[in-house]
Amino acid sequence: MSGIIPDFVTGRRTYRPLGDRPMRLAPSAFISCCSLLLTLIVTSPASADSKKPAAPTSPASPTRRAPSDNPQVQRNNIDSTIAWTDAAKEYQDIVRKMLVKVLQATPKPSVPYALSDEEVRDEVGAKTGMVKGTQHWVPIEARGNREYMTGGNEENDNDNEIESEDGPAAKIFDIQVALNSTRGLTTGIATKSDKAHIKEIEGAVAVEQSAIPFVDSTQVDSGRAPEEPMTLLRIYVVDPDLETQVRKVQKETGGFPGFGPTQVLADHPDELRSIVISYYGPKKDVDAIARKIDMAALRRLLPG
Repeated sequence: MSGIIPDFVTGRRTYRPLGDRPMRLAPSAFISCCSLLLTLIVTSPASADSKKPAAPTSPASPTRRAPSDNPQVQRNNIDSTIAWTDAAKEYQDIVRKMLVKVLQATPKPSVPYALSDEEVRDEVGAKTGMVKGTQHWVPIEARGNREYMTGGNEENDNDNEIESEDGPAAKIFDIQVALNSTRGLTTGIATKSDKAHIKEIEGAVAVEQSAIPFVDSTQVDSGRAPEEPMTLLRIYVVDPDLETQVRKVQKETGGFPGFGPTQVLADHPDELRSIVISYYGPKKDVDAIARKIDMAALRRLLPG
């Protein structure tokens, strides 16, 4: 799906991950982080031919570094045998409805967070294709991005809960849902962070990484609450074999594995074969929301 570039990138804020375009492309927090997402995952030859070479990306934020590699799952090698075609509108509509259903089933942060209308973005892929000599299709991709914020001083240079003379800074919480593909990230958050690692979740596999909070020695005795670490948690709801591959690639690269739609072949162009949910926000909020996910309900959306 060539038109979608989902991931986080932020100008002044410590930003996102989500490897699927750690999540959105706007002048707000969610987008700058995408800068670090950098390379697109496996795209169809058709889409690649239809696009000009991407313009050089802008320099990464000082708190992030550009990945040097894009960890990808490659469990089959059928890209050269795919007859690509434009996705029919009726198939796209079905995938769009499925995206809405998954977003509705995804837990969201509660008060004091509020949805930022400017950062609501849903995108559905324009390409599909059949593997020559088979009845297998490359399913249509889709992505949805949501950003939530608390009230506060948005102009603070740090994107956590740093307090200032004007009061606490706004907190950011990003959610990204990716269907039938996800982009790889070598690192999810800031340069100063722990290592991305597997986090066991019942019914799925997840990869997590948390930033190491900056400690200002001049403020140690000020009585202010310490900065809360920002965390990226990516949850893969996929078939058993793909889950095994995700674990393998994560262990080998230490990043957030991605995979293209050619790695989740389907019986129909509009079939849902994988769900990847990415949360980016203060660690305690990410952990609390992750515990609310109804994995069984998400699993029921995938083919038996």
